[in-house]
Amino acid sequence: MSRWAAISRSGAAVLAGLLLLQAPALGRVRPHYGGEVRIESSGAEAPDFVKLLVTETLTYIDARGNVVPGLATSWQSQNGDRRWQFRIREGVQLHGIETDTPVTAALAAEAIRGGLSRTGTAARVHSAGTEVTVEFDAPMPQFAAQLADVKFSVAGSDSHGIVTGSGPYAIQSIAGPRMTLAANPDYWGGRHYPETITVLWGRSTREQSLDLAAKRADLIEVPPQELHRAQQERSRLSKIFSAEVVVLTAQRGTDAKLRQALSETIDRAALLNFIFQKQGSITGALLPDWITGYGALLPAVHDLSHARQLRAEVGGRATFTLGYDTKDAEMQLLAERIALNAREVGFTLQCLARTTDVDWLLLRVPVQTANPSAALTETAQSLHRSVELNDATLESVFRAERALVADYTLIPLLHLHHAWAASDRLHDWSSASPLDPLPAATWVDNKVESKP
Repeated sequence: MSRWAAISRSGAAVLAGLLLLQAPALGRVRPHYGGEVRIESSGAEAPDFVKLLVTETLTYIDARGNVVPGLATSWQSQNGDRRWQFRIREGVQLHGIETDTPVTAALAAEAIRGGLSRTGTAARVHSAGTEVTVEFDAPMPQFAAQLADVKFSVAGSDSHGIVTGSGPYAIQSIAGPRMTLAANPDYWGGRHYPETITVLWGRSTREQSLDLAAKRADLIEVPPQELHRAQQERSRLSKIFSAEVVVLTAQRGTDAKLRQALSETIDRAALLNFIFQKQGSITGALLPDWITGYGALLPAVHDLSHARQLRAEVGGRATFTLGYDTKDAEMQLLAERIALNAREVGFTLQCLARTTDVDWLLLRVPVQTANPSAALTETAQSLHRSVELNDATLESVFRAERALVADYTLIPLLHLHHAWAASDRLHDWSSASPLDPLPAATWVDNKVESKP
């Protein structure tokens, strides 16, 4: 055998060995259909993103905050954004257990009426052919973006009362706080990879963490106070950004100077550092800066000297009740620290574990969209406020938000970071975020050990 032949054979053997070593890895990274994704959350019901796997909305908001087609293929506004027309996608079915139902303009109109009634917005909604027309008395420049919210999802129900939709998954069963979804093979947008999704809600943060470690869960919520620990443990986290705003809201009429004094009394930095482990940012704005970019124009002011001056100008007693959600331990800690801050300038705040019949209320409001106009509209509605936008531009959003917080009846305190943690079984998960923790490209590696 020649020297060159020996080298050639040796090289071939080495190459063959490398290919054998790489073969399992290559098999693992090739997407395939099948498998189960197990999701756990702490809410009282299934998370909204899960609902939008079953039902769909007329529009969607992409990662950049742009409005893109959903069940509506196109839309236009007229009469200064008072009249909107939507063309409904044809050939789409609601996947029911007994029979499929086509998604029609009439069904879409019904969904719009239902969503508007939840927000207390008056409008005239008509359908004809494949088009839906919505008419308002005032301009609604944000309406196309607002339709991406889950409350506007187009849905039906079968004879058992189970919700049906046109999304990539159908509800297979619901038993207590557990829901099982099955992939819709005929989804118009293309079938998703996982065969089933099991959702379990009402789970504490500790229970979720233990289930992920024991390979009984694939996706769990990571609240801000747990993010630092998760990062230290090198958990596999989604993108991390502010997905919640903490707001102090005036429930009863109080003097404007007292409201401003209370705002300037609160040490937001201490609240963030000690209660939420620095996982977020202090704020004077409702919307996080990653959505708007104008956060610096609505600064959080901590000025005890000026607060004392305002308090002295009003005079008299300043005794108020401060309420918070009884099930939220962090809100109780926040309320108690705010009461301590307020005492320094002559306020007396009595912290009460209730959300009604109080002077001030602490609330956590989730950020559910990357579109500025829709985010402000939805946040204002969650706080029982209305917002007026001249158009959907960022300048108009800024003016509207500045007007909302100008009188200190809404006092933004913190923007809190959120994330999801995933098991090693999920692949192509890198684009996941708090707003979209299960991207359409994600698939399940069944070769990774899991436990029921």
